[in-house]
Amino acid sequence: MRFTALLRVWPIVTALLFLASSAAQTQFSTEDAYNPIPSPDGRKIVAVRTGWHRPGGSGGLGRSNLRSDLIILNRTGHLLSPKPIADSFAADWTADGIVAFRDWSYRLISEDGSIRQQGRVCPQELVLITNSGCVERVAYLSAGKTFVWVRQKFGDSVLVTPGGELSAHHHKKYLGEWIVASPDERYIAVGPGHLGRTLDVYDLREKTWIEFGSVVIHPAVGWDWMEPSWSPWFADSSQLAVFTSEGLIISSPDGQRKRTVLHTQEPAGLAVPSPDGHAIAYATFASRPRSNGAGSTPVWNCTGLWVVDLQKPTPPRRLTASTPSLTYDLRWLDNQSLVFDRVEEGFPPKAQLWKVALDR
Repeated sequence: MRFTALLRVWPIVTALLFLASSAAQTQFSTEDAYNPIPSPDGRKIVAVRTGWHRPGGSGGLGRSNLRSDLIILNRTGHLLSPKPIADSFAADWTADGIVAFRDWSYRLISEDGSIRQQGRVCPQELVLITNSGCVERVAYLSAGKTFVWVRQKFGDSVLVTPGGELSAHHHKKYLGEWIVASPDERYIAVGPGHLGRTLDVYDLREKTWIEFGSVVIHPAVGWDWMEPSWSPWFADSSQLAVFTSEGLIISSPDGQRKRTVLHTQEPAGLAVPSPDGHAIAYATFASRPRSNGAGSTPVWNCTGLWVVDLQKPTPPRRLTASTPSLTYDLRWLDNQSLVFDRVEEGFPPKAQLWKVALDR
């Protein structure tokens, strides 16, 4: 009888144990938005409000109809921009402004929506030409007050700015469109996209490419369709954190010093180091076939957010439970809290902004 009674209460016990070990999480905004990026001082957040029937779209089912309204919120989720400040995706928030891009154009935007810089990565006449080498994503280098992106054609790839080529040519034909500079702007990481899974880093000082091999930003093939952002860099630029087939790896930018931090039982990605460099947060995922066999691409959901302490030999700590939605972006708001999104399966997509506090 005692054993039977234990079986009856065990689900309640395990639920309480999970609640005791997990962190406090809250939905901090009712906006239909994703890809939260904190300001450099952590006091504000820029996010992308999404939805369908974007003005000027084709009216069909392509991405030209996907809304991408940039909005500004404070740390409590209060909307500070009654009107969107731009129709763009967000790449970063630097001391010089918000780095935005869309439709082969880029902008550096202030909080009030005024444009500080703008330009195109591809001439209008080349946009519809196959193999034109044009990409959408950009990074911003504050030292030179300039944008940088990848041009890939004629059998190799090169980093370019509005003023011309920035890097040595790389033998790879397709590096991927995702691009992010290290905080000290010595290195530029170029990585996985819908056509590639490898990570390459360019050393601006030594003028050399470093090949890291296959890495995982996010296991869902369609992750980059909505152009979310992610950065693997430690704040001091001394290391970067990525998931590979070996697990969570921390490496020096030149790839010479690597160590495996942990292995996960589930597919994992979005590794992000804390501002103080003492911890790494990441997400785990699971896939399932689409209902009624509709299409071969599986449906993904987020099975949890986790944090691993780099200073203590302790197991990773679970921060959130499994949800039917998918996390596209994960960022540290400060050393004690994270902001992230939850994007629901559907067409058009629905998104929510969340925050989770840690007890470190």
